[in-house]
Amino acid sequence: MSHSELDIVGDYVWDADFARAVDHSSTESFGIPSRVLMEMAGRGVADAILDLDVDAADGTPIIVLAGPGNNGGDALVAARWLAEAGCEVHTYLVSETADAKLSPLADAQLTCLRAAGYAVENYRRGALGRFKRAEPIVVDGVLGLGISRPLDPKGLIFAALAEAATLGNRTTIAVDIPSGLDANSGAMQQIPLRADLTVTFGGKKIAHVIAPARDDCGEVMVIDIGFPSAAISSVAAKQPPPFIVPDGRELILRNPWADLKRSAHKYDRGHVLVIGGSPGKTGAPLLAAMSALRCGAGWVTVAMPESALATLRGDVPRELVFENLFNGEELNSLALAKFLTERRVRAVVIGPGCMTSPLNAAVVAELAAFTSTGDNLVVLDAGAVHGALPLLTGADLDSRSWLLTPHPGEWQQLSKTPPPAPLTNAALKNTREIAESLGVTLLYKHATPIVVTGEQKLPAFVLTEGGIALARAGSGDLLAGAAAAHGAIGVSATLSVLRAQTVIAWAARLAADKRGEHAVLAQDILAHIGQVVHAAEAAMDADEDDG
Repeated sequence: MSHSELDIVGDYVWDADFARAVDHSSTESFGIPSRVLMEMAGRGVADAILDLDVDAADGTPIIVLAGPGNNGGDALVAARWLAEAGCEVHTYLVSETADAKLSPLADAQLTCLRAAGYAVENYRRGALGRFKRAEPIVVDGVLGLGISRPLDPKGLIFAALAEAATLGNRTTIAVDIPSGLDANSGAMQQIPLRADLTVTFGGKKIAHVIAPARDDCGEVMVIDIGFPSAAISSVAAKQPPPFIVPDGRELILRNPWADLKRSAHKYDRGHVLVIGGSPGKTGAPLLAAMSALRCGAGWVTVAMPESALATLRGDVPRELVFENLFNGEELNSLALAKFLTERRVRAVVIGPGCMTSPLNAAVVAELAAFTSTGDNLVVLDAGAVHGALPLLTGADLDSRSWLLTPHPGEWQQLSKTPPPAPLTNAALKNTREIAESLGVTLLYKHATPIVVTGEQKLPAFVLTEGGIALARAGSGDLLAGAAAAHGAIGVSATLSVLRAQTVIAWAARLAADKRGEHAVLAQDILAHIGQVVHAAEAAMDADEDDG
């Protein structure tokens, strides 16, 4: 899909209500029988397992755990297809009571499976013990999207999943979602059986995408089971999904510097001002400044308090220039205003390395005037986020020109509410209200960063390109500088942070290929920023060749 306001290509992230609505629309409005959708789903799960290079002749046991609902029906269809492919399949019905009633669709699949001559047993505690050394494949089709409360740790369903988890060298395939995981939440959840692969239908769900819940899902494969695109579009028009995952390659290939004329000068690229630092913490503003330069800014100036400058050590990049905008430790609003105008600054980053916020009412007023035309960008990062809410309230800001980048602790400082990580529906609503009331765009720093804009018609965006290599000090400073570079060439706050985060994530990935993912430093990411566009072009070409 493409969102018209920003023309950002990406995929909806479905919640359980959206998935049910698409299923209902497909059957009721487009005449696709539910049993056909279930057959396609189960066949897709079976195909995914067979694609693991399972050799029916090698005797690898496939344990299918099927619950009483429609998720169990999907698993029973998969069991039938796998058995017909010659695999060794052991199918168990799993429910809290032995006489639990199956859903009509699941019951029909059970009848079909038994009519074909395949055995199905009711699970009893200890039933999987004989597979402990068999290196089995476990198909988790016990519970689906409807679960929203923790499993009973004394119940039979929990016992079956926990027993499967004890099987050595198993490979676990979850049908739609690992049993017990709340599809609508990316929060930390305790489930008995984590998946190595989750096969889901139509679109990824929130728990598939947002960390830390996504870690329980393993690799996520989305398969098409025949939902009409018109059904998805009609449901989306009535109840838009809460999140969209942008296409990272499309973002990278939208390079705002690509159209610069050969005669362009540094002001065409944009001048970025980075304000930050504190004693012993001068690296953060320097990293932000160098990131802005590496991303394409034409000129970057750094301003630090006098105490921070006094502790500046080591080699300072010669590409950077410094300006004294502080009276001792206090940022001088008049000097700031004069510099912004006279030096034609287009973007300001304020906060990296600050232990206390450099903001005050006069500084906010000057920055609000700086962004009043809608052409410039202010990025409040790290220390500048602390205590910002009362200063920004009523300042008449524009979310296209103001970007705040709080991590969970900074979010709590900003909003005076508990960290919303990883943004449940209620927390997302709260975050959107704050963004709209302030007139800002928020990047919630997280393993899966979330962008919430103050523009009412825009969705929230989830960025999933990052990896473990970014979980290091300095990566947030790189992001702040990269976003400012985009703002300095005229890109809106939302698109600036979406592309900047993606560029940093890809640069980290390239650095990890060379250094190893646990050895990547901020300097390594900096060194690879310039290669990101080429890498995206190469990936696109490779896909076209494969197609």
